[in-house]
Amino acid sequence: MSTQPKVYLAGPAVFHPAAKALLEYLIEVCAAHGLDGIRPFEPDPAQAELPPAERAALIRQGNIDRIRGCDMVIACISPFRGPGACPGTTWEMGYAEALGKPVVAWCEETTPYIARVPHDRDDDGRVFCLQHGMQVEDFGLSDNLMFTAGGVAVQPDFEAAVRLARKLADGP
Repeated sequence: MSTQPKVYLAGPAVFHPAAKALLEYLIEVCAAHGLDGIRPFEPDPAQAELPPAERAALIRQGNIDRIRGCDMVIACISPFRGPGACPGTTWEMGYAEALGKPVVAWCEETTPYIARVPHDRDDDGRVFCLQHGMQVEDFGLSDNLMFTAGGVAVQPDFEAAVRLARKLADGP
């Protein structure tokens, strides 16, 4: 059994065509820094035959259990299927924070969120999304302020996030 701090690896890597290899690589990077990287839950092959709603509930509960069993979360918030982070990842980040666990986010896209959302400004200078007509926040952050404006700065890559997580695990 590992005595290394456990870090849940949140992010859309599970959707990558080479997910298994990618997650193994992320786990290896964690191990090189003295962290035990924990991948998101995957049903075993026998559970793949479950009805979709049951399989989805199983995956959700499996991830909740893994987050609970970890000391912290490292989350990839690079744009996923659009200009912003994966919604499942951001939920996992909020869940971990609600449990009092440190969350370290990393984002390969360094331009502010507003630059990635097609927008226009009205006469009062407010910014609106061209697709939906809703205001777009403009705080110069890499994504929504609720998960990027916390006390831990968003890191520019996974290795930087792992180094910061190791530092947080070591304490003051």
